[in-house]
Amino acid sequence: MIILFFLALALSNHSEPHLLNNASGLSQSFQQKCLTLLPVESENHSALTSIVCGEKLTDQKLKQNLVKTSLIHIFVISGSHLILLDELLALLRVPFYLRFLLTGIYTLAVGWQPPAVRALIALGLRGTFKKLRWHFSSDTLTLIAGGSTLALFPEWWSSSSLLMSWCAALALSWSSLLDIKNKIHRVLFNQCAVFIFMCAPLWGLSALHPLALLYNLLLAPLVSYLLLPLGLLAMIVPYFVVAFDFVMSAFAVLLNWVAEPISTGTAKQISLSTLWFWIFAWQVFFHFLRLRLKQGRDSAWLGS
Repeated sequence: MIILFFLALALSNHSEPHLLNNASGLSQSFQQKCLTLLPVESENHSALTSIVCGEKLTDQKLKQNLVKTSLIHIFVISGSHLILLDELLALLRVPFYLRFLLTGIYTLAVGWQPPAVRALIALGLRGTFKKLRWHFSSDTLTLIAGGSTLALFPEWWSSSSLLMSWCAALALSWSSLLDIKNKIHRVLFNQCAVFIFMCAPLWGLSALHPLALLYNLLLAPLVSYLLLPLGLLAMIVPYFVVAFDFVMSAFAVLLNWVAEPISTGTAKQISLSTLWFWIFAWQVFFHFLRLRLKQGRDSAWLGS
């Protein structure tokens, strides 16, 4: 029922895109401010502006290697950037409302891009529901956040980046649904789930090679937990650009080496309408699987 509600809500919203235009216009000034704060003397300026401020990656060699290794998602602004920023602020014991304000400002600074906005809404909903003591499963929260994003910005039905962000977030719900406690098993399972769920959206865009699983396990954390924080620090203290350049140069060399065995494909991309069906089909599957698992646990409890 909740799926049909949000789908109908998003489809029925035919208002003029004033909200999106206003937010996009405001974000341009924030993004320009973000770019001016970055040190221009960086040897990897294209990578720095892309990973921190959401600018398009102009280094074609780096971009090609990221596509071949299926790591391009960690260099474009995605939900993982906001989640990491929120986690860092939480470690500093920053209260929820201030974390939401800061992540909202950062969402404007990276261009008000659909994946970041969806993640911002998800963070806001998660924090609000926690305060209200409303308990939603991870996949249901993903659905509510995605549906709310489309309801606010129906123009993003044509956004492939929003679709991929939604799909990746849904894939990460698997481990919560199956209640996997072991951290190593959880990480491995999440990577396998992301690879399977993203096969359809990335078909024709990226090299869907089995080695991508290994690369995402070993190299993605290097970007998320080292390059991104160093880039943010370089914005505040320019001296950190030396450390960023050192790590980025080493990463580029390593990436060039691991991308060598992989060739890019020429498959035709899947249509957006089919991919939206792919996501909603998974949402329905999650719903009924959760009911099935809950029913199994209830039966086991009654029989004990």
